Amino acid sequence: MAVPLPSLTRQLNAAAEDPAFDAVGLRRILSRLHPALLAAMEDDAKHPERFAAWGESSNREQDPEIELVHPRLLHALCQVVGLPRPEGDRTNAGLLHTYGYLLTNRRTTYGYKRERWTGRDLERGLHLRPGSVAPLPPEGTLLRNVTALMHAIWAFQSIENPLGQGLSPFVRERPRLSGFTLTEEPDGMPVRLLTRVVCFGPEETGGALFHAWTDPQRLRLLTLFPVSDAKIEEFLQKYRTGPGTVKPRYNGVIPGLGSSGIPGQIRLESWES
Repeated sequence: MAVPLPSLTRQLNAAAEDPAFDAVGLRRILSRLHPALLAAMEDDAKHPERFAAWGESSNREQDPEIELVHPRLLHALCQVVGLPRPEGDRTNAGLLHTYGYLLTNRRTTYGYKRERWTGRDLERGLHLRPGSVAPLPPEGTLLRNVTALMHAIWAFQSIENPLGQGLSPFVRERPRLSGFTLTEEPDGMPVRLLTRVVCFGPEETGGALFHAWTDPQRLRLLTLFPVSDAKIEEFLQKYRTGPGTVKPRYNGVIPGLGSSGIPGQIRLESWES
């Protein structure tokens, strides 16, 4: 039987303190304590397109002195799934936000990062089938399902392409959802930063925030997480359509766009499926 995640993360992070810790050590611990999770990672390693759908994220967030995932643990995860080692703090956003956050023992001001996957807020609010985005889904893997869910969310463009239709592989019933999309375009750069908030209401409070960026080549996924009603209101108060400063958020890495940002155009649009 697999050990509970809190116990697993404690043991993994303790092991990562050893300078010799690598993929061999990670595999050894997972095969003994949580073989199903190791099997899921190995399945994802056979499908590099799942990781290729994502952009890059920084392993640091609000506090520049503290990594979100232990660097040796993150490096070992990259080895197990066949990704290049992190470049400084930068790594694949899909790996970081799924298995990295699932296995980190770092606690932030918002709690443990794994709680977005161990809690049921996303599942209940989006009317998802039970366990669709759990650490070990009944079908698929956490990375596969989260990647597909992100693509479904970004496929929604208008009433003619309803959100419920894109979510059909995941939902237990076709939801009627509403929310808003924030589009940010930095001046002189062929990129757009995209943030879509799906409001759960009226049965559930809060919502889900999805973040990505795009250029003329393709869409790159960055992150998703549940948000409270207070955070949604704070977001709506902060952003308005018009000129503003565009900068990376949610520890996303956008090539050519530094942390201080540059002037650009901001557009906030509401929608309903």
